[in-house]
Amino acid sequence: MLQINYSKKFDRNKYYEKISKKRFHVNIKDDNGTKIIREEFKNIDYFLDKKTVTLQEIYDKFKELKKDNFHTLFKDISFKCLVIGNFRTLQKIKERVDTSEKIKENKSIKFIFHYTDLRETYISRFFEENLDISVCYYCNIDYINSYNVEKKKKNKFTLDHYYDKSTYPYLALSLYNFVPSCYACNSKLKGTKEFKNLSPSSVKFDFDQKVKFKLFLTDSCKDLNIKEKENIDIKLKEQYSNEYKKYIEVFQLNSRYKAHKDIVFEMIEKAELYPESRLKELQDLTGIPYQEIKKDIFKLIDDNVDLSKEPFSKLKKDISKELGII
Repeated sequence: MLQINYSKKFDRNKYYEKISKKRFHVNIKDDNGTKIIREEFKNIDYFLDKKTVTLQEIYDKFKELKKDNFHTLFKDISFKCLVIGNFRTLQKIKERVDTSEKIKENKSIKFIFHYTDLRETYISRFFEENLDISVCYYCNIDYINSYNVEKKKKNKFTLDHYYDKSTYPYLALSLYNFVPSCYACNSKLKGTKEFKNLSPSSVKFDFDQKVKFKLFLTDSCKDLNIKEKENIDIKLKEQYSNEYKKYIEVFQLNSRYKAHKDIVFEMIEKAELYPESRLKELQDLTGIPYQEIKKDIFKLIDDNVDLSKEPFSKLKKDISKELGII
C-alpha cells in the first residue's frame, strides 16, 4: 500500500559488503568429529587449500567452473547485481532466469542464496539500523517498529520476499526483494502469492496515487447526518485501472479496514462539531490560525508527509479529502 522511502543512510553497498563477505568454513566436522571437506566444495581444487571462503568467491568460482549450470543460468549477471540491483533489475533477472523445478532444487543455488543463515545476523539487522520502520508497508494497519530490550534491539517486522524465495531462490538475498511487513500480511495472507504489478520497494509503486479510500453512506444518511458507524462503509477504489485489484484482494484490505470504521465515524462527528464557521470563531478567541486549529482537531495528514510513520495514515488522508476537510 505504501512505497518504501529509502533514506540516504540506507546504503545498499554496505549491505552488499556484508552479504558478499559472509564466510563459510571449507572443512566441517562429521558425526565422529573428523574434519571433512564440505559437500559443496568437493572435487574443486580451488577450495582445497583454503580454510574459509566468501559467498562472492563461491558464486564466481561456481560460474567459472560451470558448476550446476551456473554459467548458463547467470550469464552476465554478477553476484552484486543479484544482491543489490534495484527492483526493475530484479524484474529483468526474473524474466531471464529459469524457474523450473530443476532450478528450485539446484543445490548450489540453495546453498549460496540460503536466506535463513543470514536473516538475523545480517539482513534483519541491516533493516533495523538503516530504515526507520514504523508501520507495515502492505496494509498500513499494524506497527512493526523496532525496540530495545536489555540493551538489545528487537523488532516486530517480518521481511516478506516479494518474489517468493522458493520459486526464485536466487532472489532470496536481494535487498529490494524485501518488504518490511506485519505477520498477518506476510504469513497469513500473502504467502507465496505473486503480483504482476510493482512492489512497495519500487520507485514506481503508485498505489497511493491510483487507489483511494471512498466513503459510502446508507440511504438513511442525509447531509452527513450520521448517527452510528453502521450507517457508513469504506472501500478502496482504483482509478483508471485494475492494476491493484489482486493486491487489495490478497491482503483483504476492504474487510480489514471495515473493522476500523470507528476512525472514520469519529472524523465525521468532528466535521459536524467543527464546521468552518466554528473554526473561525476559535481563531478569533485564541489568535491561532484556524487552519492550525483544524489540523490539530482532525489530526490532518499533509500530502507530503511520509505515510509509513503512522497506522491508518492513508485512510485518514483520503477520507479527509472525501469530507472536504482538506
